Amino acid sequence: MERGRKAGPAALVLLALALSSCAVSPARHDLAVEWYGVGNAWLAAGKYAEAGKAYDRSLALDPSLAAASYNAARALVEAGSYDRALAVADGLIKAEPDNLRFLGLRAYALYKAGRMKEAADAYEGAYSLDAWAPDIVYNSSLLLVEAGEPAKAIERLAPLVKAKPDDAVLLSLNARALADAGRDAEAIAAWEDLRSAGTIDTPSLERLGALLEKTGEYARAIEALAALVEKDPKRGAAWFALARLRLTRADDGPGGLAALGEALKAGFADKDAVASLLAEPHLVEREAVAKALGDKGLGPDAAPTADGPGADASGTAPAAPDAGQDDAANQAAPTGGSATP
Repeated sequence: MERGRKAGPAALVLLALALSSCAVSPARHDLAVEWYGVGNAWLAAGKYAEAGKAYDRSLALDPSLAAASYNAARALVEAGSYDRALAVADGLIKAEPDNLRFLGLRAYALYKAGRMKEAADAYEGAYSLDAWAPDIVYNSSLLLVEAGEPAKAIERLAPLVKAKPDDAVLLSLNARALADAGRDAEAIAAWEDLRSAGTIDTPSLERLGALLEKTGEYARAIEALAALVEKDPKRGAAWFALARLRLTRADDGPGGLAALGEALKAGFADKDAVASLLAEPHLVEREAVAKALGDKGLGPDAAPTADGPGADASGTAPAAPDAGQDDAANQAAPTGGSATP
């Protein structure tokens, strides 16, 4: 290291790993544990830079505190410092090659870095060591779904679903896998159970609405979409899907126009979906619909967009991980696992 330059968080953590065999006095160890607790508090609060600094202090006092290294790597991942997090994870794994938490951390860092194939392989390796670790089962199954292998994901999830029948996150992923596998009735039943229990998330509600429409259950699809926009009124695509169903399947002109107005207020501007709506032979309140759309520059003479989401126009269940075009924050993603307490 150049003289005068300070070591960064990753360098300090790696140095700590290298020096882990050094003896530490009880007083230094106790102080390291205190700083470790401070880091955990910052990490829980989402203050990742502050957490990293606290873990650095902890490791400077006691380099053998592997839990601080693990949590420091988690903070680096959440802060977007993926290469540095991977360096720390690799150091931890070198010391404990079969430590499932360390392997899962490395896989999560790869996922967050966008290195999907490596992440999938890493999760598969961790799964081969323990087929019951909830984070590993969930994350590896999610990547299987995203890779177009829902049947394999369903098989993998089955034992954990049976063991944890009240885990809404797990059940949501299983329902999505069922839908992607073409097992529509089972997927609908699974999502309806979550809705009845009040534990369904907004992406699942949107997928449920699309799947109910696909199967011709229009009244239930409207009910699901109405529940969705009640939970999240800013979802323009969901408001438009609700308007389309009311205007073309339920003969509900006032309700459909009201939903269309909310969609436009939320910024919905998919011209392809608009063109499909205006082409519907059973569209009620056609003139009012055309005027409302025309006032927003979305009338029949507007040029269609090249990348509008077809799911809202066709009513088919989305296959991509993001359930709604305007809800990136609710996309399904692997979990990072819990911090070491």
